[in-house]
Amino acid sequence: MSNINLAIKNQTRHYKESPNIINTAPSYLAKLFPSKIWTLVKIFHTLICYIRFCFASAWNFKGVVYRPINGGKGLVYDIVYLTISRLFMNKIYIHHHSFNYLNAHSQLFFIVNKIAGKKAKHIVLGQRMATKLSSLYKIEAKNIVVLSNLAFFDKELNQSKTSESLKLGYLSNLCIEKGLSTFISVCRILNDKNISFTAEIAGPFADNASKKLVQLAVKNFPQLTYLGPLYGANKDKFYSSVDSFIFPTQYKNEAEPLVLYEAASSGTLLIGTQRGCMQAAIEQLQGFSIKESAKLANEIAETIIHAKKDGLFHVEARKSRQLAFKEVRIRAKNKLHALLTEMAQHDKIKNSYYYHNR
Repeated sequence: MSNINLAIKNQTRHYKESPNIINTAPSYLAKLFPSKIWTLVKIFHTLICYIRFCFASAWNFKGVVYRPINGGKGLVYDIVYLTISRLFMNKIYIHHHSFNYLNAHSQLFFIVNKIAGKKAKHIVLGQRMATKLSSLYKIEAKNIVVLSNLAFFDKELNQSKTSESLKLGYLSNLCIEKGLSTFISVCRILNDKNISFTAEIAGPFADNASKKLVQLAVKNFPQLTYLGPLYGANKDKFYSSVDSFIFPTQYKNEAEPLVLYEAASSGTLLIGTQRGCMQAAIEQLQGFSIKESAKLANEIAETIIHAKKDGLFHVEARKSRQLAFKEVRIRAKNKLHALLTEMAQHDKIKNSYYYHNR
């Protein structure tokens, strides 16, 4: 969410007056998290933000407010911000990043939605998210804007892979619910079937159990390598060097992970689950989204085997996927431009004011 917030900020640089941005997280003291001192700092910082937002809203009376909302208990903060927004008659745009309150009805989000009002615009990541909002909270379709995270994605990677051998990749905050054990099971199944391949796991460990799981897997399968956390050029090299990026996440609040687009930008074949908005995201980029079941790892392994037989790892197939990525991105960016233009046109006094959570 913080990456998208920053992207929104950058997209508003063409405005005549810069947006008023209120960072509602005390990032300057991030090293204190999650101590008791952090909690006190967070409370004090939040009170200051409320005061700042009141002044900003009064100055920009009936202006525009963009709010990326939290999931779970964090919605309590959103209730206050949106209440202030309504008091100053602001036009509200709510950006949704989580399925926390969409997997089941949430009383907290019910309150958030009531406070935001029937005229609030809801920015969602995919049609599945839009359908959930409508069915659970009776939000009208005319007030929902479907905007993929791909609209904020600018980087495009070139394929750096030169060898003919099959190479698989997995990158995440390494934990069971993000699909780590499933990916390792896929490697085991391919190994048992005598399929020639190499595989790389990248990312920080979320817990000690995941660390032990990877260490054991690397010991048992010489084809598998753990690269550690990757950033910048090293992460780009990882994505562009793999034939298929596997993301079998089973995280309950998964929405539209950016790692899918980071991998797809180089034409890598995507294989993942159908959590959140992932099915539409993967399939429009010529990948495979697989329904979760007890046989998930087996089905992913079979998909890889068939993809290899069908030539989906050849250069031409990769170029086709990269072209699809470019086309989908153009459509998403056009939607973003239309949305920002709408915001700017509504706010005629001070243009658009934004604030965001980091």
